[in-house]
Amino acid sequence: MALFRSLLMQAARRIVADPRARAKAAEFVEEEVKPRLAAARDELKDISEQSDPVRNPRDFAYRLGVRIGRIKRGDP
Repeated sequence: MALFRSLLMQAARRIVADPRARAKAAEFVEEEVKPRLAAARDELKDISEQSDPVRNPRDFAYRLGVRIGRIKRGDP
């Protein structure tokens, strides 16, 4: 197990040192991660406007669960 961990850490160090990999990671963050985070933030704002998470946490959790279920099924 120690050998596998050592090889994995070595590979991670090489990837981090590679400027192409770093550029690709930065591109991925800009094109994929940030838009999804913004959409999730907007969705949470909408849900919290419908149900106050402080005053009614059960309803908020229910609405959030319903939304997560729709996302898993692929519904918009």
